[in-house]
This record gives sequence, C-alpha cells and structure tokens, in this order.
Amino acid sequence: MEIRQVQLAELDGILHLLDQYNRPRSPRPTDVEVRTAYSSILQSGGCVVGAFEEISLVGTCTVNVCANLSWSCRPYAIIENVIVVKSYRNQGVGKAILQYAKAFAQRADCYKVSLMTGSKDPATHKFYESSGFTPSKYGFQVRFNA
Repeated sequence: MEIRQVQLAELDGILHLLDQYNRPRSPRPTDVEVRTAYSSILQSGGCVVGAFEEISLVGTCTVNVCANLSWSCRPYAIIENVIVVKSYRNQGVGKAILQYAKAFAQRADCYKVSLMTGSKDPATHKFYESSGFTPSKYGFQVRFNA
C-alpha cells in the first residue's frame, strides 16, 4: 500500500471514489472544473491524498489549508471526503490516509487539523477517535444547492 499525493492525471479515480460516498450524487464536474479545483487546493497549500494498492486507488481524502489571522497567523487544515473502497475498509487504509493528512498539515505549520462527519454511526466516530481526532466542538453549516 502506498499513501501519497494524487497527481492531476489520477483525478478520475478520485471522482469514482466520490461516487461511492454515502450521499446523493451531484452532477459530475467537467474536466476544466476538476483541474481548476485541484489547482486551487494545491495553490492554497493543500493536497489530495490517495491510497494506492498497486495501480488501484482504494482510498482518499482532501486536505485544505486555510489562511488564518489567529494563532500567530498560522494556518489550519480541514480534512474532507475521507473515503475508502468498501472491500478495503477495516484494514488500516483509512488510518494511513489520515496519518498522512495530519503529517502534511503539521509540515504546513498548521496549528490544527480538523474534520467533520455527517455519519451518526458510532463505528465511524470510533474510527476517527482511534485515528487521533477528538470530538471537541459542535459543527454548524449552511448548504447552498447541495
């Protein structure tokens, strides 16, 4: 298993994993939209993480690095879209992806890295806690056409 940053040519694999996400499907973005979003993630200091078994992408998450005025202007990171192919779950893939993401955020001098989950499944919460995340705040959101 190799955990590394996903390259532009590998983004189609990310889109296939997103289709497995437990949520209503959104329209598939155009190639231009995908390249623009990927470029924006990289330009802000973030990355798209991939877990590869030989040549197959079996897991992913996105690390967004956000500029910040507090904490001596150190940025913070948000992890989004943690997804592992069903047949690879409970084998350490998700933990390895999150370990990579946390180390990436630390190298980017982030003062924290956080994530949110919409899952109400206690097993999901236990997974994040066993990966080093602490439930510490309430999350609130406003969605726009999503």
